[in-house]
Amino acid sequence: MEQVRTTIRMPASLLKAVEEVRESEEFPTLSDFIRRAVERYVKDIKRTKLAEECRRLAGEEDLSALTEADFAEHAERMAQAERTEL
Repeated sequence: MEQVRTTIRMPASLLKAVEEVRESEEFPTLSDFIRRAVERYVKDIKRTKLAEECRRLAGEEDLSALTEADFAEHAERMAQAERTEL
């Protein structure tokens, strides 16, 4: 994975707050902590947008049949199809 070095600016009070909550054993450097926080933030934003899009697409559709779906079986069949076993 290509990594890019960048510099960020933040208020001293925010930096102090980050240092107070950073667990130095799990995140040895401030960079590690900030990277993980940004990754989580981006993932949360993507999930939120996806959920909104799903709700928009569902609209007035009756999705009650999905409550009885066997998603584990469906996922396995998708994996088999990707491996061209079906």
